[in-house]
Amino acid sequence: HIEPLEDFLGAAKKWMDLFMKQGAGYPIKTGPAHRFRFPGNWKIQLENTTDGYHFPVVHRSFLSSVDKQTEEMLNFVDGSGYVEDLGNGHSVMVMIPELVDLEANLDAPIPERFTELADALRADHDEDRVRRIVRAVGGSGFNLNIFPNIACSMAFFRVLQPVSVNETEIHHAVITMDGGPEIANQARLRLHEHFQGPMGFGTPDDSEAWERVQRGATAGDDLWIMLNRGLAGEYRTDDGRRSDVSAETGMRAAYQQWKKLMTEME
Repeated sequence: HIEPLEDFLGAAKKWMDLFMKQGAGYPIKTGPAHRFRFPGNWKIQLENTTDGYHFPVVHRSFLSSVDKQTEEMLNFVDGSGYVEDLGNGHSVMVMIPELVDLEANLDAPIPERFTELADALRADHDEDRVRRIVRAVGGSGFNLNIFPNIACSMAFFRVLQPVSVNETEIHHAVITMDGGPEIANQARLRLHEHFQGPMGFGTPDDSEAWERVQRGATAGDDLWIMLNRGLAGEYRTDDGRRSDVSAETGMRAAYQQWKKLMTEME
């Protein structure tokens, strides 16, 4: 018996709809994927997507490359965000709550880094449309894991392809507005390149971390790997279980689902 897709996605569906608002009213379009491999198990990368704890440490070089306003926005570990287990191995990490719904709070001040883009868009668009497009360019304020191998991270998504037990191929795809303003799509591409890809500030650091985690995981059969950060603070929600943004709630959700599926296959 195969579970219906709608039932399997469950609480993750509403987050998928929110993620798609990055089209700012235009259809979503993806460009060619950037593909690369790392010498580690696919589940290591799955851990990464809804883990806020590593961000200020692993991505220190990225944070040092952005303007002060962006750096403060991305200082979310001590903020009001959270990680939530959505059931069936899915999870979401809300980093910037005010950017969860990109069609809300359109009256909020336009960030300084987007003022030039907004001014250019005003030549052909009314103010409401300008604000929708600018908010979409910056990406959503959350990361979403769709178990087992799709990760939606703010302004792009990636597909994990296991090659072997200790090798994984990642497909990174940038999201643009199909038929949207060229200048806005160019801005999204520049933001994507800043973090992703071989010349970005994020992908190389993440890849190095994943490789080190793989090596560390083989240190000895008698060593426990602890995944209990935030466990004491977890509480039930209508969709699953929630804890603070630096908790390992998403990891526990994924591994519990993986264990369930592996056990059923025995």
